[in-house]
Amino acid sequence: MERPRYALFTAIPFVGHLNPLLRQAAELAQRGWRVAVATHEEIRGHVEGKHLGVEHVSLGSYGPMAQTVEQLEGEATLDPSFIRGAAAILEWLNGLWPSMFDGLRTAVRNDRPDVLIADLFAAAAIDVADAEGIPVAVNDADLLGSLSVEILPPADHLPLPLTRQSRYQIGPMRRILQPLSRRLSALSFSWIVGRRLNAHRRSRGLAAVDANTRLRDRLVLVNSAFGLEYPRPLPPLIQMVGPMLPEVIDSLPEDYASWLSEGPPVVYANLGTVALASERFLSVLGEGFAAEDFRVLWGLRQSQHALLPARLPDNLRVEAWVPSPVGILAHPNVKAFVSHCGINSVHESLHAGTPIVGIPLFGDQRDMGFRVQDAGVGLSLDKSRLTSADLRQAIRRVLSDASFGRRIPAIQSSFALAGGVRRAADLIEHLAAVGVAHYVERRSR
Repeated sequence: MERPRYALFTAIPFVGHLNPLLRQAAELAQRGWRVAVATHEEIRGHVEGKHLGVEHVSLGSYGPMAQTVEQLEGEATLDPSFIRGAAAILEWLNGLWPSMFDGLRTAVRNDRPDVLIADLFAAAAIDVADAEGIPVAVNDADLLGSLSVEILPPADHLPLPLTRQSRYQIGPMRRILQPLSRRLSALSFSWIVGRRLNAHRRSRGLAAVDANTRLRDRLVLVNSAFGLEYPRPLPPLIQMVGPMLPEVIDSLPEDYASWLSEGPPVVYANLGTVALASERFLSVLGEGFAAEDFRVLWGLRQSQHALLPARLPDNLRVEAWVPSPVGILAHPNVKAFVSHCGINSVHESLHAGTPIVGIPLFGDQRDMGFRVQDAGVGLSLDKSRLTSADLRQAIRRVLSDASFGRRIPAIQSSFALAGGVRRAADLIEHLAAVGVAHYVERRSR
């Protein structure tokens, strides 16, 4: 009998980057593929048991680095500079390269996949695919602007990543300066990412690469859609496939369904799986949630509970774990979502039809906050200047202004048209069957 085709997925050890790949893997498994997800041991539990037919491949432990990531998360959350916080996380991810490269190279030599699907930030996986001659697709679970400016066609009317700007703040002078800004961005990327990447490659006998252009002839699956993402021209190998959303929204346990239904409107609050807030910041949030005209269900990591005030508002329910965040967001009495504007969180909220009050904390979250606000499906607040009154006012504005909700169906339609999980799986199958050489521009030597 002919063996099933084998797809191997791998991502950095962050849930927001891993979940989209798990959904793509599950879709291919349903189509008869053999699929596996390669991760470090520290995140094995998130892979195992999530989807039938999805195997786990161990990349070993990242050891002492596990102790530093929480500290970095806290520092990035508190740092007023989004660029500095992002650079710190990138530096930590750079330290994972050797263990990921060695573990993945051993795995593919022992059991060679037909295609490898690598998270955009899993640079070592792309290097393994190159070294072993395995077709590779790159999954961008981030914003489109996370790709290097060198592989995106110029769009002088749009802000560059992490520049604290909305598309509507790009005036004539800024447009004139954009070519220079793009060049500086490329140089910064080469210095921050490329220099370290090539040092790792040399340590494994691999030639140097240009970090800005190495994805130019790759298939890149961007997990977003125009309408929420800023529109711009793209080459054929960069495909906007939409968010990797669940097809079925899980039902809620009876106690949650009853609590959500019985009383004033509910605001769901969750700052994600990575952010670590300070005691002062949590106090601001707790005071901002105090109100008589709405209730708040706050999903907050258990390690943060000790920092909460001893006395919490009566309208506030705090849980270390909530069942089915998408199910909660889709509940008819949940009218707003207070979010850090993580990519997956925003997509899930809009998929469920719930407008957003964003409090971006680090990295690209502020850029996503601008997109939420520019699309008219929510508001975005400045974490450094946030007051309890600001938060309460923003929540009440989203609850009372129906225009935020009226704009969401257009975004939902854009998500559906992009194709989501099925479209991503189609493109992976296309890559495995015929490759992408027919899309690659022939360049003169």
